[in-house]
Amino acid sequence: MDTRSDLFVDAQTLRARLRQQRLVAAFGAEALRNADFDDLLQEAARVASEGLGVELAKVLEYIPREDALLIRAGVGWRDGTVSVVKLGADTASPAGFALKTGEPVISNHLAGEARFRTPQIIAEHGVRRAVNVIVQGESDGPPFGVLEADSRDEAETFSPDDIAFLQALANTLGLAADRERDRLARDLLMREIHHRVKNSLQIAQTVLLLQAKAAGAEAAKEPLEEAARRILSIAAVHERLYAGPEVGRVDLRLYLSGLVEDLTASAGATEAGRSISLEVAPDADGATCDADRATTIGLVATELVTNALKYGAGEVIVRLVLSDNETKLIVEDEGAGPSADFDPRASRGLGMRLLTGLLRGGGLEVDRKEASSRTRFVAIMPVVAGSSDGSF
Repeated sequence: MDTRSDLFVDAQTLRARLRQQRLVAAFGAEALRNADFDDLLQEAARVASEGLGVELAKVLEYIPREDALLIRAGVGWRDGTVSVVKLGADTASPAGFALKTGEPVISNHLAGEARFRTPQIIAEHGVRRAVNVIVQGESDGPPFGVLEADSRDEAETFSPDDIAFLQALANTLGLAADRERDRLARDLLMREIHHRVKNSLQIAQTVLLLQAKAAGAEAAKEPLEEAARRILSIAAVHERLYAGPEVGRVDLRLYLSGLVEDLTASAGATEAGRSISLEVAPDADGATCDADRATTIGLVATELVTNALKYGAGEVIVRLVLSDNETKLIVEDEGAGPSADFDPRASRGLGMRLLTGLLRGGGLEVDRKEASSRTRFVAIMPVVAGSSDGSF
């Protein structure tokens, strides 16, 4: 009888360990897919809870300047706990001891625990036992924090095998934390670079505008003002690149909206009684693009809007339309437009030559609406191969 019972327990334990191994393997695959780091933290807490069969688990992030541990992700905790509650990181707390010593901590009877104090949040949730392991990657920096599993059930106990499972999970999370630190460091560097480039371009624009004002002849002033407007559009790209939530990606609606505001102010539209508005097709709302494409779109928009203000009439409308294989930037005004035989590719004007070069692989068309005085310039840009999900 006892032998059969022992065999049953051993088989049950083996199944539990195999399930834990599968959970760690699946979590590792998720981490390798470059999942969102916040989602990965939450998944680590969920896997810890499932693998150990406990109601509560959490990921604690170490905040060095406060010497505290922030509950960054978790399962089973009441609302207002995650991303709000902090615990002490000193060695008098179980999590703090694991963090500072690198040694795992098992507390199977918190009520009678003489080694550590019980954090208030643990007591409030009726936790009777807990296990903590350090989350440490391969970098030389401070550890990311602690992975902890908690249970209200004191009948069971955490074992060294449970520590092995939790530590394997924490080690994978530590490597993901290293990768996240590297990404944030690169983002910070890129934000600084884009900020400095934008400032340099604004200085160049100011110099050109000052030279334009000092130029005696109108023929000399106009090219300088056009060059200043083109520099402004490139500076706007860099501002959007470091100001956005994702460095190196530009939200097209926000970017074009800001560019329209800049052009309204700098191209003299208000003084001339003209207005510039932006319309983004529903399919294009929320679309993003990389820095190179944003620069192209910005320059194309600047050239076409400037052309409409210079040669057209009335309201200027900028439209962005996306399809599966191309991006269209349409600039429309109320003027009669160029002559019927006008060919942008044959034009000797600097603006049209610049547009032809920028739109290589696509093209520029003049769409004259029948029975209407409105004229539309349609810039066509092919979508970059391999793009999807509203980005290109």
